[in-house]
Amino acid sequence: MNKDCSSDGEWQRLKLDAEHALRVLLSELSDHESPQPLFEAYTYAKDITARAIQSRMLEHLPTENQQFRLLHEKIRKEMHARYRGKVPANLLSTPYSGKTHENLFSLLQENLTQPVPAAMLRIATGDNVHTERRARELRELGLDLNWYEIEEISVYELRSLKLDFDMIPAIVRNNTRRTKAFSEGEKRRILREAGIPDNG
Repeated sequence: MNKDCSSDGEWQRLKLDAEHALRVLLSELSDHESPQPLFEAYTYAKDITARAIQSRMLEHLPTENQQFRLLHEKIRKEMHARYRGKVPANLLSTPYSGKTHENLFSLLQENLTQPVPAAMLRIATGDNVHTERRARELRELGLDLNWYEIEEISVYELRSLKLDFDMIPAIVRNNTRRTKAFSEGEKRRILREAGIPDNG
């Protein structure tokens, strides 16, 4: 499912705003009287341009990625097949299913087996701090996602769409550790009875 016309309208609006902001910045570069207007023009141009580029990047990504949903469903089914009746149902949920992770997956899937610069992923999420952590969380689902550097540039590469189900015990363990529905002693008992090491 492609983005609707409203996203295209947002890109066109932000594009015009970015063009105007960059013209103002260029005009301020030739003014040597005071640095304050230059700083303000730069700050605004940087912000609006980043938003415009993000909008353009997301414009061609699907509104809903069916492959992303399918992978989550496969993990959920395997998790239930292994631990239903051994682990409370509320701990058998698949994490990292939100829009940020979906957009990252879509971008990586679009460039399957090709390196994607971390900077591009940060643009897609609009987050310079947590984006690479969000990308690594996809690997925690069992995706064949690799990180490495090319000429000192960090890149991520989704090598295949095959899932590593060996990651499922760690998902259940993390779900158990994070829940506030059980005491620490109950959490240890759940993991012990499910045969999942608590020190992983």
